[in-house]
Amino acid sequence: MLAREPSPTDVEKFLAAADAFAVAVGWSDLHASVPSCSGWSVYDLVVHLGNVHAWAATIVETGQRAVEQNDEPRSAKPKAVSQWYAAKAEDLHEVLRQVPPDRPCWNFVDADGLAAFWPRRQLHETTIHHVDLDLACGRTPQVAAEVAVDGVGEVLGVLVHRMHARGHRAHLDEPLALRATDTGDTWVVLPDAEAPRLEQRASSAEGARDRVEAPADVLYRMLWHRPVDSETVHIEGDDARVRAFLDSRLTP
Repeated sequence: MLAREPSPTDVEKFLAAADAFAVAVGWSDLHASVPSCSGWSVYDLVVHLGNVHAWAATIVETGQRAVEQNDEPRSAKPKAVSQWYAAKAEDLHEVLRQVPPDRPCWNFVDADGLAAFWPRRQLHETTIHHVDLDLACGRTPQVAAEVAVDGVGEVLGVLVHRMHARGHRAHLDEPLALRATDTGDTWVVLPDAEAPRLEQRASSAEGARDRVEAPADVLYRMLWHRPVDSETVHIEGDDARVRAFLDSRLTP
């Protein structure tokens, strides 16, 4: 699996994403259905994310695996739900801020994990669910290129392995290059007996006949199976082979 040095800004990036999500919740129809999360309403989405934050906070605080949380707001009004979510996010932020990133901590990918895993994971959990919230409420999702670039790396270097462990094998028979047209970042994913392997420092797409190019936020949403403008996506090589990988279940 691809190693990544902990970033000292990951905790604050999570807080910024959580703050933005909380504000958006206050202006959302909580009864609206979420097309990218089948069977969920916006209310369900917010409750899910708040409980994920509480679950992660317990894990980071104790360093141990934790049971899932099942809390709910006392009121279903947007302002109250927004405040309930913000409190869950703030609790997690305080734990992430106080716990050293190099402290041993359980996670669902590494046997010998560190607390540094969780700020990044919660940043992207929040970011992709903000995309879901915007889709449900008729708003145009926007993901900053810097966040999207890191999110692509997390999917390809971390979550693909998680999904393989859960029995969801990605379809990859040939090296595949993904390139963000707006930032120039390139990822090369290589077939491997255990799970597709992300080349640690891909400076170019050389050696990969199959390639997909799109802006970073489009690549990010594609890997999470969220809708994108297909006109912004360019595929080279074997189209069926590329789409087989992209259609694989790459994320939880």
